[in-house]
Amino acid sequence: MAQEKVTREELLGMHIGQARIFTLIDKSKLQSVASTLTQLKNEGKGKWTHRKDYKASAVSVTRIK
Repeated sequence: MAQEKVTREELLGMHIGQARIFTLIDKSKLQSVASTLTQLKNEGKGKWTHRKDYKASAVSVTRIK
């Protein structure tokens, strides 16, 4: 199910080692997810890796810390 955005609460609620795929309605929001992940890392709230898929308008996020 496509969603409008990925929230900080969704990202912070992930367990270490958990991977999720977020499908977004708007492809331009994919970069916004990456920016949010960087902000959370800089605030010391965790660490994530991500991979963007512009064709599918999706982003895969894995929490690593």
